[in-house]
Amino acid sequence: MHEQIQLQIQLNPRLDRRVIADIFRTQGRVHIPDVLTASSADTLFTQLDTRTPWQLSLNVGQRHVDIAHQQLMLMPPEQRETMTKKMLEQSRRGFQYVFENFPLYDLYRSGERAHPLMAMHEFLNSEEFLQFARAITGLPAIAFADSQATRYLPGHFLTEHDDNVAGKQRLAAYVFGFTPEWRADWGGVLQFIDRDGHVAEGYVPKFNVLNLFRVPQNHCVSYVAPAATHARYSITGWLRAGDH
Repeated sequence: MHEQIQLQIQLNPRLDRRVIADIFRTQGRVHIPDVLTASSADTLFTQLDTRTPWQLSLNVGQRHVDIAHQQLMLMPPEQRETMTKKMLEQSRRGFQYVFENFPLYDLYRSGERAHPLMAMHEFLNSEEFLQFARAITGLPAIAFADSQATRYLPGHFLTEHDDNVAGKQRLAAYVFGFTPEWRADWGGVLQFIDRDGHVAEGYVPKFNVLNLFRVPQNHCVSYVAPAATHARYSITGWLRAGDH
């Protein structure tokens, strides 16, 4: 049972929306610090850090797999080692991801709405936020947002891709960051890749920030180093056209 906590989530009223929109229009992406009110960010971080039932998410070829924490702990060490080796091998020749998640959008659609973080999904689909997103991106077709909470720990990563999936109608991607302490050399950096394969820009995990970028756009999340002593927390997803 989850505590019946009602989170109050609000955008920072001091955001300069015109400046933010100008950056997005010229660069196709923007990093927005202090995007929420301080109290909103603090309460979301508390939920992510102490009250979220994380599961491991990864892909096996084209198939998405979720592994509950208890199931993972019951795996023999040799099975976990084999799984890690297979993920690293696939990452050398194709698309691979491994991180922990809590699937807000999927749970919300199934009617499981007790967890306090569901308030963030509702906020992302409120007219307040959707109008903000349309104004910043210049994409009036944005109709709704899907969402998931993510936690990256040492050994987690997301290889290069562009988010363009047929039928999903993804117009822009977003990453709300809630990582109070991080170093760039710990990895976990949202990196944008140019046509020559160089890192054109990178956003280091930060607290109370929004990274917003147009789809399609090649990007990745760099490998989180064993030296990282904290988790990389975010709430992320896509702003999409069409119906829920």
